Amino acid sequence: MPKLPRTDAAPVLRTDFTDPAGWDRLLQALETPVTHEEGSEDVCAYDRAVSYVTPVDREKYRGLLPDMVLAAAPYTGHDLPYDHLYLADAETFASDDLPLLGIDIHLDAEGDEPWPRERPFRIPALQVAGVEINDSIANLFFREFHDTDWSGFEVYVAEPGTAVYEEFRRMDVDEEDEDEDEG
Repeated sequence: MPKLPRTDAAPVLRTDFTDPAGWDRLLQALETPVTHEEGSEDVCAYDRAVSYVTPVDREKYRGLLPDMVLAAAPYTGHDLPYDHLYLADAETFASDDLPLLGIDIHLDAEGDEPWPRERPFRIPALQVAGVEINDSIANLFFREFHDTDWSGFEVYVAEPGTAVYEEFRRMDVDEEDEDEDEG
């Protein structure tokens, strides 16, 4: 049983290694600037899932199943800095919308009556940014998305060549330059 990674953000664990192109498509989707405002040209209206999740591409997570995740993060006593994570499995790569399997691993509240963990549920890759933003500001907690009908939530992407897309690329280059200056 592999230990779950210590990441600051919710990890996206690659568990299926049969489709390298699928993993690349998933990474691209997580890096794509998305908004819920049709026609917006305001960079501030867009966000990307990679701002809130950490993709983890390690062979040791091959075949990891939800029950194994829950065993590695017991209801009480784990010290992971996140309360949920995502699995990128064969079902993820078999669909055009790349639905990740979200797993609720929150801890029992100290001394309070615990709420039950939600069963694992699917979230399309382009919707992950919205889930993570809402969770980070406690507008909606991760577990509250378990019954969401994603077909009712339109997501608009900043396509390559648009001003918004190019601004995100510029910010990435500036960030890489800062990292190199510090290193």
